[in-house]
Amino acid sequence: MAILLTQEEKDLYEKALNYGKEKLYPLTFDVDKSPELNREMIKDMAKNGFCGVGIPKEMGGKGYNYLQTALIYEGLAYGDGMMAFQMQLHNNISMEIATFYEGISDEVKAIVPGLADGSKLTAFALTESASGCDPSATTAYAELREDGYHIFGKKDWISNAENADYYNVMIKDGKDSKNMIMLLVDKGTKGLKFLKNRERLIGNGMSCGSLEFDDCVVPVSRLLSANGFKEALIAIDVARVYTPAIAVGVAQRALDITAEYLATRESFGTPILKNQGVQWELADLSAKIEAARWLVYRTASVMDSGEPVAITAAKNKYFGTEVAMEVLVKCAQYFGAEGFMKDSRISKLLYVAKMLQIVDGTTEIQKIVIGRDIARKYLKKSK
Repeated sequence: MAILLTQEEKDLYEKALNYGKEKLYPLTFDVDKSPELNREMIKDMAKNGFCGVGIPKEMGGKGYNYLQTALIYEGLAYGDGMMAFQMQLHNNISMEIATFYEGISDEVKAIVPGLADGSKLTAFALTESASGCDPSATTAYAELREDGYHIFGKKDWISNAENADYYNVMIKDGKDSKNMIMLLVDKGTKGLKFLKNRERLIGNGMSCGSLEFDDCVVPVSRLLSANGFKEALIAIDVARVYTPAIAVGVAQRALDITAEYLATRESFGTPILKNQGVQWELADLSAKIEAARWLVYRTASVMDSGEPVAITAAKNKYFGTEVAMEVLVKCAQYFGAEGFMKDSRISKLLYVAKMLQIVDGTTEIQKIVIGRDIARKYLKKSK
């Protein structure tokens, strides 16, 4: 595996970074409050080539691999972590649908180009209030009848739930079945209801709420996969490649604006950044960000190789988001009272870092995954 980025990879990162700084960063507060501006910026990101990145070119996408895509999200997140997060949500689901291309109906195939160019948006309906990121604990189910699949149940904390045109829904194949299936459900389908949007500390330009399925009938032609559990695990691994990439972009932005601030803010007649103790702490944070960055690149490269990635992805999600949170807590401290203001840049980044620790499996879940792998290896050796 190469340990240096190619020029093409560097160029992709620079393109996303420049867009993030020039287009996203100036609107970071406005887009957080306005669903209309949020949707407008998603369209602009698509126009600038950041949509459909993982979909093959022959299906209308950009055909980028996992490493190239991670670099894009890191760059975008330097401008605005929430917009980068929302873009990768849509792209992840679209890419997953495209991977089923050979086995899906012509009806669904016709939808893929719209997902690739961003004219249609998606949401991933996996999470339930009692199950979190554990697909095996899903209670929502579908019954196959003569007219199609009849879906019953509820999905919670669905990002982009109100604005999506399609929902990639993970449900049990029968009320008492342990098997899961994946269905593509159109917005507006009878029996599908979006429940109240819940206000959050950050990212309120994007909707997030619950979906209720009350005898929602979906044609058999909308079946994406009969092996939904496996696909759910793959989707989670993909998210654990990209969420830490966003965390790295957010952490780097925080460190940079903190250093800029401390270079101009004086204490006892001298810039705070001249204090060696401050320099040392920023050096420590900078080194950790760099370590997190290269773990992202490593994880994306493993995914590109086709090798098993679950444990590496868990380490990536754990480390990258923990580093981002540590960086933001310490950087916010350096801003003093300003770091506690709701309209300050650093406090917004702090909220994003906390969100990234929670989504796609909390820090504690990653420790469980990593710890079980260690125990499995060494308990086996001790017998």
